[in-house]
Amino acid sequence: MSISVAIRAYMGVEADDVTVAIRLVMPFVTAFPIALVYFNTLDALEQSYGALLRKSAELSRQAMADPMTGLLNRRAFIPQFELATGHNVNGVFLVADVDLLKQVNDQFGHAVGDHVIMAVAQALSAVLPQESLVARIGGDEFCAYVPNASREQALCWQVEIDKQVAMEFRRISKVDQELASVSVGARRRVSIWILPPH
Repeated sequence: MSISVAIRAYMGVEADDVTVAIRLVMPFVTAFPIALVYFNTLDALEQSYGALLRKSAELSRQAMADPMTGLLNRRAFIPQFELATGHNVNGVFLVADVDLLKQVNDQFGHAVGDHVIMAVAQALSAVLPQESLVARIGGDEFCAYVPNASREQALCWQVEIDKQVAMEFRRISKVDQELASVSVGARRRVSIWILPPH
């Protein structure tokens, strides 16, 4: 339209009132729908991008977590443990092994065996300090790294974890039998000592 006005002005052709009115109104008539479509498209893109970020964060969380227990998995635990030990953070490394899980699975079924695994996961999370790295690293194997912990604390946790496992198992499974127990060993990162399983 601007080019048309310039050509007409250059050629000396005068525009009538209708032409002037169309030239004045037309930009507003066309700009409003274009702007509406543009902003709707932009809003849809922003919403899609937000949904993509949320999905990406969820997938990242899932990739780092054990699906049954919600604890860290081996892939997520190792780099975090290496980061802590790489900065010379002293602490206690615990290894927990579910006792007789195969026999529980064979005798009572895998659903009850899953309750045992859940009980161990919840016991470790409940007993150990919040700053601990706790992971399920295999079917019935768990580990934890507790920074700035002492040998005495580890000894107390060893007993408390086993008690908590039994309690959590009864709560989750509604089974009164003592099926769930766990052996916990611990090693101080710098000094060399090992707690034998109870």
